[in-house]
Amino acid sequence: MAWSEDPESETARTARGRPGVDGMLRLRPRDLLADPGLLVDVLRLWLERQADAEAAARTGFHLMPVGLIAGALAAIAGGWRPIPVVAAVSAALLLLAAWRIAERPWRRNALLAAGFVFLGAALALVEEAWTTTTIISGTATTRIAGVVAERSRDDRGRYRYVVDIAATARPTLSRPPERARILVASRHEPIAPGEAFYALVRLGPPSGPAYPGGYDFAYSPFFDGLGAYGFSLGAPSSRPSEGSPAIGPGGGPGAVAIWLARLREAMTERIRAVIPGPEGAVAAALITGERDGIPDDVADWFRSTGIAHVLAISGLHLAIVTGAAMALVRSLIALLPGAALRIPAKKVAAAIALAVAALYLGISGANVATQRAFVMLAIMLVAVIVDRPALTIRNVSIAATIVIVLAPHVVTTASFQLSFAATAALVAAYGAFARRRQRQLEERRARKARSPLRLGVGALGGIVATSLIAGAATAPFAAYHFQQAAAFGVITNLLTMPLFSFAIMPLALASCLLMPFGLDAWPLELMGAAIGLVLRITHRLYGLLPDQSIGLVSGAGLLLLAAAILAAAFLASQFRWVAVPLAVIGLILAPDRTPRPDLLVFESGREVAALSPDGAVAFLRKRTNAFVADQWERAYRSGASPSAGDNPALRPRIDAKCREKVCSFGTASGLRIVWTDDYRKTGYACDHADVAIVARAIRLTACRSGAMLVTLRTLRETGSLAIRRDPQTGRPVFRRSIGVPAAPWNRHRAAPWPESWHRPKGRNAEAGAREEEQQPLADQPAEPSDPAADNAEDAVPPSFGEDSGGRRE
Repeated sequence: MAWSEDPESETARTARGRPGVDGMLRLRPRDLLADPGLLVDVLRLWLERQADAEAAARTGFHLMPVGLIAGALAAIAGGWRPIPVVAAVSAALLLLAAWRIAERPWRRNALLAAGFVFLGAALALVEEAWTTTTIISGTATTRIAGVVAERSRDDRGRYRYVVDIAATARPTLSRPPERARILVASRHEPIAPGEAFYALVRLGPPSGPAYPGGYDFAYSPFFDGLGAYGFSLGAPSSRPSEGSPAIGPGGGPGAVAIWLARLREAMTERIRAVIPGPEGAVAAALITGERDGIPDDVADWFRSTGIAHVLAISGLHLAIVTGAAMALVRSLIALLPGAALRIPAKKVAAAIALAVAALYLGISGANVATQRAFVMLAIMLVAVIVDRPALTIRNVSIAATIVIVLAPHVVTTASFQLSFAATAALVAAYGAFARRRQRQLEERRARKARSPLRLGVGALGGIVATSLIAGAATAPFAAYHFQQAAAFGVITNLLTMPLFSFAIMPLALASCLLMPFGLDAWPLELMGAAIGLVLRITHRLYGLLPDQSIGLVSGAGLLLLAAAILAAAFLASQFRWVAVPLAVIGLILAPDRTPRPDLLVFESGREVAALSPDGAVAFLRKRTNAFVADQWERAYRSGASPSAGDNPALRPRIDAKCREKVCSFGTASGLRIVWTDDYRKTGYACDHADVAIVARAIRLTACRSGAMLVTLRTLRETGSLAIRRDPQTGRPVFRRSIGVPAAPWNRHRAAPWPESWHRPKGRNAEAGAREEEQQPLADQPAEPSDPAADNAEDAVPPSFGEDSGGRRE
């Protein structure tokens, strides 16, 4: 009896005239209600049996990843900031105590959970302390000298470089970022990874959340070492310009990283040369992880129809590739009768498949989803090599634990949460199905041959079940992070997954194996044809089955729904039914019930939107930032206001009176708003508004009239704002996006503004003027492109995309 310190024996129960264990558990409810003592005994016995089942399944092992996730979340997002050394020592003591009382499962599991929570918090805080990324504190135009770490090309032919910056000049920045992502629209000779990069660039920091509670787009760059986004003012060069130091060997990424980057780029260019158009861009994304070349409309098709996950290399891709590699190796060994008798074909195939998976990981860029998938596949393949069961829910926990220990910050990202939830749900469902199938076979005593029709129906049913299970497991996280639900994703997955599983990915493996021999054209062409069919399907369904915008989801609702998923996946006894009330309560609490704001102000000061009670989101500017507008609409728009899609002109406009750089309007609740980008109009804005918005970095922090003053200086501190009218006082109240104190990835907001360079006077003035005039500013993009990181949550334009008014005074 695992859960009882002093259980009553079966003999004692019988002597008291009580039924035995099995008899007690079969009593009718009215008998139990008639005898409260008997009801307590039955409940105790039921708990003991479930505890025995959990102990037999060793589900306490899953407390390790769950505790680490809880501790890291509490430290990063919950504001729990214990001293790291104290948290680590507490974790060690709790885990030691749990080991000492292994014979008492209740107490042992409680100590284990607490120990891993403390350990998760300690790991997260240590990672924060050890991350020293310098994020540039504002916009600056400077000359940089560095080394190219990565290079990619988008669908418009523009190059994006990730540059390790060694020096800056004219001006020399006091806080230069160590690494920046630079968009180059000018024609130039492409600079390869590992080569020097010299250019006059406009740099700026990643933006913060678009609204309070939204995803902070400075978070992942901080941990990835990316301190700035920017664009080149003219063509870069591989030779130093005046004032820039020469970059010698060893000033950039390591040799292995350079080799992988060049290999990835060469493969990408080869794929896109054989497969032109969007099909080639999708093929490159599937093989090398390079997604910059995918057109926006194609990405929208995949996202809206619920198959955007195929564009991020994860478990699906690795499973198909390694499975195909294992099948190929075993088939080749089977063709050699002598070798088949001497060589353990299964183990050799698993070892070679592991090497293929490791190469795929390096080529694809090793994002979080790929890391998690590789760790899990490595565990499975090693289990095959040492003759142990491969596909178990314990492997999911081991993979999650390794990923968390290596990078605790990923627990808050959508990529980790979606990947972990889907994998845990699928493996748990597969395990339950396998056990049920085994029982059926044992009962029948013999295995009947399955007809091709039954095999086909089974495969189709497996695709449907996989899509439903993975979709249900990831839906809460997709709703929380993206405010969207692809309600008809199962249909798209049903139509496209067979193409990916049986054609596209096997052909991708074949093309990679044949590429060194120059024989990769035919598998790539076939792969392109299959991808073209997928594009036609998604394009057709994009208009017929649009995704649904569901608004903001509360953190409490997400936590309960996540707990329900974990309970259903990890628990082995009838305790798993606790997932039902958790899910029901989570669904009830999921809708965000915080008061709806009347006004949204992005941190650039130029993007302003008014919200009406009927669900409409109206914008002040005609050409508003599309990415920010999409986020606001997903978070706050209801069905009363249609989305603009690709046409910004369709977005509703605020009925504002605009004259001489001043716009005045009122919100639905009665707040008077005045917006201007002319600092000389500050007094007028303060005198005629309840909320005065001045899109300039003025020093004034308050209006003498008592109106709320919003400037670029205040927005730099608070981030984007959500403003509403207090029904009691009638005064505006606001929610800020940047907390107090600021998180490490937002501390650059308190740093001094970057230095500026002024043209020298005297003899060098004419030469300096000629040099500046020769810069081909016509090639400068009107707005920097999205930084297009590995994860969908990282794709946001820098806050300096348009002239945000941020100037050094």
